[in-house]
Amino acid sequence: MKKTVLIFFLIAFSSKSFACICTKFWNEWNKQQTLEVINYSDLIFIGELKTIADDCYEFEITDVFNGNVKKGEIVTGYYVTSCSDMPYVKGKYLIYGNYIRSDGKNILNYSQCSPSKKISDIKTKLESEYLKKEVELLNECFDKKVTTEK
Repeated sequence: MKKTVLIFFLIAFSSKSFACICTKFWNEWNKQQTLEVINYSDLIFIGELKTIADDCYEFEITDVFNGNVKKGEIVTGYYVTSCSDMPYVKGKYLIYGNYIRSDGKNILNYSQCSPSKKISDIKTKLESEYLKKEVELLNECFDKKVTTEK
């Protein structure tokens, strides 16, 4: 009887237990894969995390590469799916995001499988070089002149 009940619960709740599986780890520079993410992102920006609570966060935009936002604007995002990412502490982030429509509003969602990152956490020379190449590529793709300062 216990086995039957256990099997029932495993089957009933298994659809909610799948975790996100990323096919790419962003710990080395890959121009082609970065271009693919650029092409599929609704919004690419550098922003300062202002608020984080439960499954909600807000960024103040400091630089925009792509998307319909302006410097100084506040963008609200949510943890939406098991693949969504959440910023973990205040600081400056580079975000590759997409909009999800909810209650008539566009909300930001960015994936843990994207190359989004906390810029102020970059410490090694290799990470700094990767960020520099990435920002140069973004500037080239969107005809911008953004620089990063940690």
